[in-house]
Amino acid sequence: MEKISLIKKIENKEKNQIFPVTFDIGDYFDREDIKSIFNLITDKHLLAYDGISISEDSFTIPVTLDTIPKITSILLENKIDFYGVYVLYDKYLEMKEGDKNE
Repeated sequence: MEKISLIKKIENKEKNQIFPVTFDIGDYFDREDIKSIFNLITDKHLLAYDGISISEDSFTIPVTLDTIPKITSILLENKIDFYGVYVLYDKYLEMKEGDKNE
């Protein structure tokens, strides 16, 4: 059961909201490469705000939905394969809870 995740469905009316979007890069995972990718994404001003969460085989960043194609292009240009792009429901709830506390 530990490999089960709930995915948040994004409605079209939410496209301008900020979401914690997870990029699953599978078995290939080099922290230095991810840091370089994060810096490229930051340099292109694609993040809603500065922040990254790194797990065993993925990373999560706060973005609006219109930046996802640009970020996937950066991954592909740097030869980093990805296997999924999604919003994990628990990360979404954490972000929303953080917004309430600000």
